[in-house]
Amino acid sequence: MAQDELDLLIVDDDSGILSLLTDTFAEQGLTTVTAGGVGEARDRLAHHAFKVVLSDHNLTDGYGVDFLAELSASGVAAVPILMTGLPDLKVATEAINRGKVYRFVTKPLDLLALVQTVRRAIDHHVAQQTRENVTHDVLRHNRRLQRETEVQERELRDAARRIRHEEKTVERQRAQIETLYAEIQQAYLHTVTSLTAAIEAKDRYTKGHSVRVFHYCTLMADALGLPESARTDLRFASVLHDLGKIGISDTILLKPGQLSPAERRVMATHPAMTESILRPLPFLATVRRIIREHHERFDGKGYPAGLKEGEISLEGRMLAVADAYDAMRSDRAYRPALSRELAVAELKAGAGTQFCPLCVGALILALGTRGEWVEEAQTDEPHDAWEEEFLKLKPAAERIPVNSITN
Repeated sequence: MAQDELDLLIVDDDSGILSLLTDTFAEQGLTTVTAGGVGEARDRLAHHAFKVVLSDHNLTDGYGVDFLAELSASGVAAVPILMTGLPDLKVATEAINRGKVYRFVTKPLDLLALVQTVRRAIDHHVAQQTRENVTHDVLRHNRRLQRETEVQERELRDAARRIRHEEKTVERQRAQIETLYAEIQQAYLHTVTSLTAAIEAKDRYTKGHSVRVFHYCTLMADALGLPESARTDLRFASVLHDLGKIGISDTILLKPGQLSPAERRVMATHPAMTESILRPLPFLATVRRIIREHHERFDGKGYPAGLKEGEISLEGRMLAVADAYDAMRSDRAYRPALSRELAVAELKAGAGTQFCPLCVGALILALGTRGEWVEEAQTDEPHDAWEEEFLKLKPAAERIPVNSITN
C-alpha cells in the first residue's frame, strides 16, 4: 500500500527524455519518480501515491492508453496525462474515453507548456481530493444528524405523552411542545448552515457567494417593500441554496468550458439534492420551495419543473436574479468576473425570458442608489457571530395543535 504522495510519476522508455523531464521538474520544485515501462510503473505505484502520472503511449512493454485505463479502472486517484510522438485521433479518443486522461500532449515536447499543464493537473488533483473529503464529511454528519433527529423525535413524543397526563392548561402544553420542536429544528439547521459555510471556505470560486446573494436579495426586498417574513425566508434560501452541490463531481463544478448535455443534467440535480437534505426541517417548507425554483426561468424553459411567470414565487424569482448576478460578478474556473456594467446589461437582456422583469428592475434600481457588495468594506466575523445571524428563529406565527405533534 502507498505510504506517501509524490507530485509526479514519469513513464517513458527513452532514458534521455526521462533525464530531461526529471531535471526540468526538479527545477520547478516538484518531486518526481521515473519508470522505463509499464512493469516498472506498476512497481512504483505499489510503493508510492502520485498526484499526476505522465506516460508515453508507445512503450516497450505496452501502450500508455492501456496503462492509464488500468489505473482509472483500479481507482488510482492520480491525474493521468498521455504523451505521444504520433498524433492520432484514435489514440486521443481512447485516451479520453478509456484512460480518462486530463490532457493529451504531443512530442517533441514544449517543456514550458508541459510544466504548466502538470501544475494545473496537480491543482486539479488537490481540489478534487479536497471536495471528496468535504463530501465524505458532510454525508457522515448528515447520517449522524438523522440519527440524532430520530432520537429527539422519540423524546418529543414521550414528552408529549407525559404532558397529556399532567394537570396543566392547554396553553402550557402547547408552549412546552413548541419549545422542544424548535430545539430540534435549530440543532439540525445549526449543523447544515455550518457545513455550508465550511464548503464555501474550501472553494475559492464560491467563498462568500451565499452572503453576497443575500445582500442582493435584501436590496430587491427593500425596493419592493417585502415584509420581514419574506426577508427571513430569503435569508435561509440564500445561505442554503447551493448545499446540494456537495454531491456533484468537482470535474463538473470547475470545468473550464461549456458543460456537455449529460453534465448539465447532473448539475441540474442540485436543487433537488438541497431539498432532500433540508426535508427534515418542516419549518423550512417555504424556503425549500424558493430553493427548488431558483433555476426556473420566467419563460418556462428552466428546471426542474419548467414553471413560468407567476407560477414561480416572487422570492424564487428574486433568488434567481441575485444568484445569476453574483455569478457574473465573480471569477469562475472558466472565465473572469464580468464588470458591473456587463453584468447589468446581461440582466436587462434576459429580462422577460430568463429573469423576472420586476426583479431585474428592482435590483438595477437598488444597485444605482445603494451600491453592490464591497468586499473591502466587510469584516471577517467570528463563526459564532455568523451562526447567530442566520439561526434567528422566531416563535411560530400560528399555534401548533397538540394533536398534530403527538399523533
